[in-house]
Amino acid sequence: MTEASANRPTGLPDFLAILRRRTWIIAVVLVVTPLSAVVFSKLQQPLYQGTAKVLVNRANIVSAITNVTDPSTVGNDPTRFLTTQSDIARSPTLASRVVDAAGVPGLTVEKLLADSKVTAAANADLLNVSVSSTNRRDAIRLADIYAQEFTTFKTDLDTARINDALVTLRQRIKALSAAGVSPASPSYATLLQYASQLETVGKLLANNTQVLNRAVAEQTRPRTKRNALLGGLLGIVIGVGLAFLAEAIDRRVRVEKEIEESLDLPLLARIPRPPRRLRNADQLVMLAEPTSVESETFRKLRTHIEFVNLESDARTIMVTSAVGREGKSTTIANLAIALARAGRRVALVDLDLRRPFLDKFFRLESVPGVTDVVLKHSKLLDAMRPIGLTGRVRDLDPSLKRGFGWRPSSRSNSRPTSSRAVMQSSNGRSDIEGVLNLLPAGTMPSDAGEFVGNAGIAAIIEELRQQFDYVLVDAPPLLAVGDAMTLSAQVEGIIAVTRLRFVQRQLLHELARHLEMCRAEKLGFVLTGAELEEGYGYGYYDYAPSKAERAEQQIP
Repeated sequence: MTEASANRPTGLPDFLAILRRRTWIIAVVLVVTPLSAVVFSKLQQPLYQGTAKVLVNRANIVSAITNVTDPSTVGNDPTRFLTTQSDIARSPTLASRVVDAAGVPGLTVEKLLADSKVTAAANADLLNVSVSSTNRRDAIRLADIYAQEFTTFKTDLDTARINDALVTLRQRIKALSAAGVSPASPSYATLLQYASQLETVGKLLANNTQVLNRAVAEQTRPRTKRNALLGGLLGIVIGVGLAFLAEAIDRRVRVEKEIEESLDLPLLARIPRPPRRLRNADQLVMLAEPTSVESETFRKLRTHIEFVNLESDARTIMVTSAVGREGKSTTIANLAIALARAGRRVALVDLDLRRPFLDKFFRLESVPGVTDVVLKHSKLLDAMRPIGLTGRVRDLDPSLKRGFGWRPSSRSNSRPTSSRAVMQSSNGRSDIEGVLNLLPAGTMPSDAGEFVGNAGIAAIIEELRQQFDYVLVDAPPLLAVGDAMTLSAQVEGIIAVTRLRFVQRQLLHELARHLEMCRAEKLGFVLTGAELEEGYGYGYYDYAPSKAERAEQQIP
């Protein structure tokens, strides 16, 4: 499977999963955009628009009187006619008249045309003349003047040619009268008839356009509610887009199936992230909350490891990860406790010599440790820390430590008796649920990479193998340094820990390549951060006992 196909949504559930994963992006954008729109609206200067209505008569007056077709009414297209009238109303000559009539300081023809508009009504012979201004009264006054000047301008425009014709006719009539032609003559009478008709048409055209309603003003800016609503809708679009963009550029692994296919290993357990209070206090869930749901996942891990380990019978197991902060130390420490509580004799060895952490979990001193044993500064028996396990770490009485610990023997290679049998034979101290033997890192070496290759490390691991059921080795991340690769030759099994939504795809592929080169048996992988997987828990949360039931089950 290629990276592109692994990261490509395949259906509606995948898209919904992306939206759920990126909910915070959508939420942030959905809050920011309407808020920005409201703030922008509050900063805007108020703007008012005055609108007056002008009635335009489309009656074919010329045709009715003179039987001459008016070109403006050809085809009886009202939309074309009103569009022509609105274009006439935008004439710079008319705008100049409005500016002169208004007498507003600073008002120019260009500004008036920019702040005004004339539109035709959709289903009426009306023109809407609108003028915008930051002052409500000025908006109303300018709209009224504009509408009135338009009617005057339109009258002058329509009657100009008729007036010129009347002047010509009157001059001819005057010439005939001066020549002594009788008014009863046909030529004289015809001229008088034409003059009368033109006067009638002129009067009708003069009233062809009139102001129907005086201007009223409404606030057009700011519109806070509308802007907030538009900002919210825009925020949804932008938020969803950013969510899918973030998903596309995010190279982290988010799906369990992708990890399983990349590593080609069985999944041993899904481990949720420890609660914040435990992480802050460097506490282990198997000690602090042994009956919780999170602790149950480590008991499942213990069971699965024993099943997959039936054939290989690996007793020395190294736990590693691709990079740091994937939870390998937390996982191996909780696993060791789960095995010890099940009666297994467990040795937990901290060989992450660069960043040792196991001693902090158990509140123990890190010195002496494995490095001190290798350097002959301490004996292995003295460096081992037998830890009695109850609901919390129990410090054993020094006189009882040997009874709960172990004693190396060169005369027998058989496995020792279980820790539970040791507990039952040790002064009847049945309140101890298990014994975990911790071998901390010890004194930090100057060159950890070279130190892990020391023959003494292999000798210690082999000696512990002869004495314990399980020897769990906490190794550094496999891709960060070469220590884990070196240690892999000293153990029988390897468990990889990887964390959802943390490790990147290219690192996951590199981890698979490095694991392939390790000679030890690959037992499987543990998935941490599994609370991010949908459906995690499989109903266990409903099946788990309540707090009251757990309290009743505890021994006082």
